[in-house]
Amino acid sequence: MTANSRFDELKTSGKLPSPSGVALAIIELCRKDGVSIDEIAHAVRADPALSGRLIKFANAAAHGPRRPVVAVPDAVRLVGINTVRQLVLGFSLLGQYSSGPCKAFDYQRFWSKSLATAIAASGLCMRVRGAPPDEAFTCGVLSAVGTLALATIYPAEFAELLNGGERRSAADLVRLEQERFATDHNELTAALLDDWHLPRLFVQSVFHHEAPDHARLPEGSREFIICHLLHLSSLFAEFCVSRDDDRRPLIPDLFLAAAKIGLDQPALSKLSDEVVLQWRDWGKILEVKTQEVPNIDAAMQEKPEPMRSLPSPPAHGTKPMQPPLTILVVEDERATLLLVEHLLKGLGHKVHTAPDGRAGLALAISVRPQIIISDWIMPGLDGVSFCKALRQTEEGQQMYFIILSALEQDDQLIEAFESGVDDYLTKPFTPRVLAARLRAGMRVIKLQEDAKRDSENLRRFAAELAVANRRLQQAALTDPLTGLPNRRYGMERLEQEWAATARNQRALSCMVVDVDQFKQINDTFGHDSGDVVLRQVAALLRKEARAEDVVCRLGGEEFLIISPDTPLPAALNLAERLRNAVARGRGANGAVSHNTTVSIGAAQREPAMMRVDELIKAADNALYEAKRAGRNRVAPDPAHPSRAGIA
Repeated sequence: MTANSRFDELKTSGKLPSPSGVALAIIELCRKDGVSIDEIAHAVRADPALSGRLIKFANAAAHGPRRPVVAVPDAVRLVGINTVRQLVLGFSLLGQYSSGPCKAFDYQRFWSKSLATAIAASGLCMRVRGAPPDEAFTCGVLSAVGTLALATIYPAEFAELLNGGERRSAADLVRLEQERFATDHNELTAALLDDWHLPRLFVQSVFHHEAPDHARLPEGSREFIICHLLHLSSLFAEFCVSRDDDRRPLIPDLFLAAAKIGLDQPALSKLSDEVVLQWRDWGKILEVKTQEVPNIDAAMQEKPEPMRSLPSPPAHGTKPMQPPLTILVVEDERATLLLVEHLLKGLGHKVHTAPDGRAGLALAISVRPQIIISDWIMPGLDGVSFCKALRQTEEGQQMYFIILSALEQDDQLIEAFESGVDDYLTKPFTPRVLAARLRAGMRVIKLQEDAKRDSENLRRFAAELAVANRRLQQAALTDPLTGLPNRRYGMERLEQEWAATARNQRALSCMVVDVDQFKQINDTFGHDSGDVVLRQVAALLRKEARAEDVVCRLGGEEFLIISPDTPLPAALNLAERLRNAVARGRGANGAVSHNTTVSIGAAQREPAMMRVDELIKAADNALYEAKRAGRNRVAPDPAHPSRAGIA
């Protein structure tokens, strides 16, 4: 069953709220072409209560200072025929349905809230100019008439629904109403307003005003403005009729709704004072219950209560941000601080707050937020000075800084950007603009994080490359079989020691070691055994050599030992110790296999030697002498002046 057919069915039952006979006559009269003001005034005077209410409305502050209206024709002329028709409708319903059969429905609270909604909507239209204030008043009065309809048509069932548990959200109530009655209070409100011939623009705006973000109305359109205006009016009306303990949780939603229509905190606070004053005045005339209501600023100073766990959904067109950001909000104006904090938490971000620049600077260094949103004008350390100080710290270099200001002069903006500010946001701002600024900031943060990650990857790659290069270099200079430095390393090291000897006039000796009968070992026992012998000889040479000696493998069965600061006699003594160690098979890895022995030739750098290879040649000649003398012995350079063979 469609909403229209359901409404037609309910209308046929005759139980829907309807205006009085006088009101219906006035409404029909207003719809006729060429009707005069006197005719309408005559019809209005048939209901004294209605006449008084119309004159009161005409004298309301929304119409500005003028001579007081005392006659109905003057009131009709001032208000306008179309508005008279709408006002008569609302006033008639108020007069007829001030009480009813639904025991759980608070009729006095309903009309008190409807009246506050109407006065707030009218006052907002004087500032925002989304609709004529008179028509906004009527929309406010009738904005929840569908709830009254449900209480009138289904008094017992609706009472059960209202008594069914703790206080429910508007969305939950709509769902339960649909389940129980196959319609809901929003559908009934829209159907009644349409049936009473209110403009389609107002019907649509009233239908969506409880959840304007879900309406997907074009931003800036009249429907969008009126819908959000009615939403704010309804929230403020709830603020008026609520108990003291229930008011403060409503404040973030009030600021959020006000921001969406470009209303800042001072303007909202001033409007609240005006609305409450008129609401209480109207309440006395219409016999509608009102109460004392604190100023919004005063309500904010009461003991804070936790924010509701479910934040308001982001406005249509905003995109939830992933991953969530860590954001610091620095603002001395508490209303703006609460609004921004509420918006950011609604977008899923982690929010920290500070009341001024000094506290913000300390908190920024402590929590290291990704984005800072700071007011410009603050006591002590203002926003620009805060940003300058932050940019002097290492931690603050990468933080994205957005400054809030009502100022847009070129010189001031240039000053802000030159101080390190990344972006600015003009007060008052809407949630969509704030979300857009955050997306811009997140793009910058992502680029910074990508660059940092790339830099860290480059540093890690460079470190890994350096380690790999060292390993490659070590591998290039190491003999894989024995683990000793190879020939290339030995030649480079000997060049270094040669150069040091030339500078410092130090002694330098070297030895060439050859494994005796190594070919026979390979031929007899195989190359695997030969490799074992080479590894064991290498281990013995390294163990018996001094710390300053360099033991290398030249290739095959030959080894090179470089002995800095060592004259030939000392080198010969070292060589003999090495030969004996191999012959006796004294090694950490056990005895040398196959009765292995070595022959060693030793040589010392002589003044006549001009190149390194001459020293190697001398040691090689000495090795030849040792071999020729019978192997397993040490021989000095044959050309050395103090040559002495050692068997």
